[in-house]
Amino acid sequence: MYKDLRQEHTSRRGTGRLGSSKFMSKKLKRKQEGNPFKARTISSLLIKFSAPAVAGMFVSALYNIISRIYVGHEFGAPGIASITLLFPMGFFFMAFSVLIGVGANALFSIRLGEKNEEEAQLILGNAFVALFLISGLLMAAGYIFMDSILLFLGADEVTLPYVTPYMQMVLPGYALFNVGAGMNNFIRSSGHPKTAMATQFIGAFLNLTVAPITIFVLNWGMRGAAAATVCGQVVSFAWILLFFLGPRSKYKLHWRYMRLKWHILSASMLIGVSQMVFQLASAAMNFLLNHALLKYGGNVAVSAMGIAISANAIFLMPILGLSQGAQPLIGYNYGARKYATSFQTLKMAIRWGIGFGFMGSMIALCFAPYIVRIFNGTDQELIAMAARAVRILNIFTAFDALQILGSSFFQAINKPFRAAVLSLSRQILILIPLVLIMPMLFGLYGVFFAPPIADVLSCTLTYLMLRGYFSKYRQNFFFSKKFAAH
Repeated sequence: MYKDLRQEHTSRRGTGRLGSSKFMSKKLKRKQEGNPFKARTISSLLIKFSAPAVAGMFVSALYNIISRIYVGHEFGAPGIASITLLFPMGFFFMAFSVLIGVGANALFSIRLGEKNEEEAQLILGNAFVALFLISGLLMAAGYIFMDSILLFLGADEVTLPYVTPYMQMVLPGYALFNVGAGMNNFIRSSGHPKTAMATQFIGAFLNLTVAPITIFVLNWGMRGAAAATVCGQVVSFAWILLFFLGPRSKYKLHWRYMRLKWHILSASMLIGVSQMVFQLASAAMNFLLNHALLKYGGNVAVSAMGIAISANAIFLMPILGLSQGAQPLIGYNYGARKYATSFQTLKMAIRWGIGFGFMGSMIALCFAPYIVRIFNGTDQELIAMAARAVRILNIFTAFDALQILGSSFFQAINKPFRAAVLSLSRQILILIPLVLIMPMLFGLYGVFFAPPIADVLSCTLTYLMLRGYFSKYRQNFFFSKKFAAH
């Protein structure tokens, strides 16, 4: 039942020989036409789907970092601290986006692999409506309870004059980003990874070009930084909408597919709940982290960690891009019962991800002061503290690859419980207790060292879970292609 890669490649070569006649050649051509998952090797497929995703993730990271750079140069540590205090709210919004977007996308890929395109269309339409409704409700709640939310997040008399106008302007951008990020997964999984990448490029380019105008020329201050972000999100959302309504997409947004179906939403949420919990845990972790930083180092420490997290986001982008690119390949081949291809795709993605993570750690260790000066080049106290934070936070970036890709693998093959355990392991089971305990023992350095220690422990748990799952098929975790008979 389970075929290794050599058998699959032999089967393809045999089909080619049998199709030497004109009739069989035309039949094979019609069968493969329009299939975006056809390629000669796993590596070529992984590059095809991951390279645009990696580029898009870089752009996505820059999209969020651009505002911090401009704000850091214009308003210094209080401005960066203000944006950093909103990190938990951004993760909270994103939690509901991945609940629907990532979960429905995994189900969408599986249905395509099963050749069930009618169900795939229903999943696409239901995901769009659910994302739109949830994002709108979250935005409304943000405006109604804004003052209470800001005080709860840790804003004080120093940061309130900066963070309040920023939040007032940025909330619609959060809502549109939620819908766009969720739907962009479907663009990639339907065989248009370059179009998905272009979505992120458009938003980042507008943010990069509009922000200097709104902040420095129009003198809109923090409101101007938020306005540039919202401008990019509006255009990116319009781009996605036009794609699914236009001729380029085979799978379109039709009214008849937008009537919400509970069996689709529940199945999507069951798969996406692990990523939702991960985002909610990230929100809780950032909340606790910010309060610990305020207690042991003040607003300067919050700003330093904000810069370190920004650098870490850049270094993680190749790994997250690999995860996004590998997931539809794993899900499609699993749905098509090509289990060997699914497993080998994961192994290759992990090897590449570890390499990217190691390079990120080396860059952080060697060039931390230069990275910090991108955000602010005059505040010497901020530069010194942020350089230490950048080095510490990114020392074990390579370990993140295994945890991120392991969770994505179980999600792609519809194993939501295992995916949830891995998603929860770092943020809730490990990191949050460390953030609460280590500062009491080591002060500010305890806050800085909690995330890298959590990386090592969560990586160990992921390795043990994947090794146990692979052992059922007599698989060496990295190299073997032998499968047990079932």
